[in-house]
Amino acid sequence: MNVNRFQIIASSSHPHYRDLVRGLTKAAWPEFMLHDAVANENWHELLDSFADYQLAMYDVENNRAAAMANGFPLRWDDTLENLPDGGWDWAFAEAVRNHKQGISPNYHCAIQVVIHPDYQSQRLSAPMVKAVRGLAKSKGLNALIIPVRPSEKSKYPLISLDDYVTWQNEEGLPFDAWLRVHVRLGGRMVKVCHQSKTVRGRRAEWEAWTGLKFPQSGRYVIPDALVPIEMDVEKDEGIYVEPNVWMVHFPA
Repeated sequence: MNVNRFQIIASSSHPHYRDLVRGLTKAAWPEFMLHDAVANENWHELLDSFADYQLAMYDVENNRAAAMANGFPLRWDDTLENLPDGGWDWAFAEAVRNHKQGISPNYHCAIQVVIHPDYQSQRLSAPMVKAVRGLAKSKGLNALIIPVRPSEKSKYPLISLDDYVTWQNEEGLPFDAWLRVHVRLGGRMVKVCHQSKTVRGRRAEWEAWTGLKFPQSGRYVIPDALVPIEMDVEKDEGIYVEPNVWMVHFPA
């Protein structure tokens, strides 16, 4: 990474943060992932309540955000091995609840680290994860926890994530590129969270989001999904329940 070109900025300290990151999430994710009810209800809290925890990688030369990391502090007093199966959705709702009730946090949870498609393959992922890990340390929190979405799992939607995370490359590192980034930086895979994100929609909505047709009830493989969706034509409802991987990074 060119340190003169790319700078880590925080929403709480950069006056144009909102403008710089606008549209980055939409550019980085498939359309259906933007319709998680927990995210839609609470997304404003990221900047309203947790501004110190929102980072971006600023491309000085082109005056735009190349990457972004979003997260929040939360309280977890059990072991990491018992982190909830609800993953992403649980963490977001819990952090908001903690904040509103004045509960002191002890972990930093990142819910996304995204690289703009124009900047992928420029080795920006590791510096962003390091920045988020450093933020957790600067706040005096126990560790950084992340419900990680494996980047290549969508190529193998019929394989369980429990099996997928055991796959390794020739170096004995995780087969998945995004999991590999975390492990190389000292991250540890804790467990699979099987119900990390839930997206519900009517059949017409799923057809608009995916460009596919769903003539009958059943399980369907859709582009960019980690697992199939369940479509119930009679109820006019499709449900996607995405598993992620709880990863922990202790302060370096």
